[in-house]
Amino acid sequence: MGEILLFEQSLSNIGLISRTSKSGEELDMVNHYVDYLKHKYRNRKTDIAIFYEPKIETGYPDLVIVEFNSTISQQWKPLRHKLSASDIKILFYIQSKKSTCIDEIVELLGYKSLTVVRSITKLANLNLIRVSKNGTIHNVALQSYCSVKNIISIEAKIDKWSMAIAQAQKNVWFSSESYILMNRSNCNETIIKQCKMFGIGIILLNGKVKTVLPGEFRRFPVSYMSLMFNEWIMRKKNLMEGN
Repeated sequence: MGEILLFEQSLSNIGLISRTSKSGEELDMVNHYVDYLKHKYRNRKTDIAIFYEPKIETGYPDLVIVEFNSTISQQWKPLRHKLSASDIKILFYIQSKKSTCIDEIVELLGYKSLTVVRSITKLANLNLIRVSKNGTIHNVALQSYCSVKNIISIEAKIDKWSMAIAQAQKNVWFSSESYILMNRSNCNETIIKQCKMFGIGIILLNGKVKTVLPGEFRRFPVSYMSLMFNEWIMRKKNLMEGN
């Protein structure tokens, strides 16, 4: 039986800011879809975390569903609760590049040398990266510190489908799959054509849930924000366990 974690509001102790969802038809549709997800994942081995309107750089996606594996053993230290967005950006860069150096990070990410040195020290102490004697910085296996397998973003709209597509385009930045969710039984070719153009999927909800267009898959992690969702999940789990 899979674990289901709900993130319905801001949690300052893990660094998560969320917008309060407004009551109405749109929220009812979102909650209906969440009920569907709970039933769908209940008997699966995959665990999920469901975020309601988390704040990210591009806005507040209506829903973010994160598939993760809680059985992956991760060495957790209290310092990890305090990693900043800058630390995670640097971690993502190192993970993407495989090996790099401080000067390269300073030049390409625009941080001051002292900021980078402090981040590298923290990340190395947490075993999230490895630093050679000659100063070369190496990534470590993603699975050693990240349990996330897939991130699915959902943008829900009752009727303003063009606005939903515009936001879903932004969600491509951090999610493995991006979808729009609409309360209707069918979808016209204009909407399908536009979504295909941007790699966005379509889910219809009208009594039952139907995926009429799968979203284009992007390999995790897509951006540093992809890793940030892992940190929020692991921080909450470890606080629940008293770590």
